[in-house]
Amino acid sequence: MSLLNHTPHTVEKLDGQHEQIALARLSIRNLYLFAQKLAATDGVGLVTLATSKSAEWVDSLTPESYGELHKKVIELNFPAAGAIAKGDPRLAALLMPFIQEMQILAAIAGSAGASWPDLSPAPASSESKADAVSESSTSAPST
Repeated sequence: MSLLNHTPHTVEKLDGQHEQIALARLSIRNLYLFAQKLAATDGVGLVTLATSKSAEWVDSLTPESYGELHKKVIELNFPAAGAIAKGDPRLAALLMPFIQEMQILAAIAGSAGASWPDLSPAPASSESKADAVSESSTSAPST
């Protein structure tokens, strides 16, 4: 993969050392793996996929550094996976539980400044984003 497809990120290890790594913008094939790991809540797998580092290396990070790295991997690759999911219902089905969880967390956090990106669908021009999140989290699924 080209270096143009990478974003630099600095991590902190348990021994106090800092290391700069490259986070990958995943290829289409790897975005499917990304969605599978996201659906399986395989956070270490997400990080290893986007960094080409081993699980043992991930274990050498501080919990705070791992948490920030995990978040960055999702922020970097979720939008592309979502774009593909618009044309692939199976991929959309893998991503849907994560989107719903993020909408619930955003609703709970309210205006307190949630640190996760807003993944809710854009509201129609006549309704507010709060109304859109409220309706999507309280309405029964249609059959």
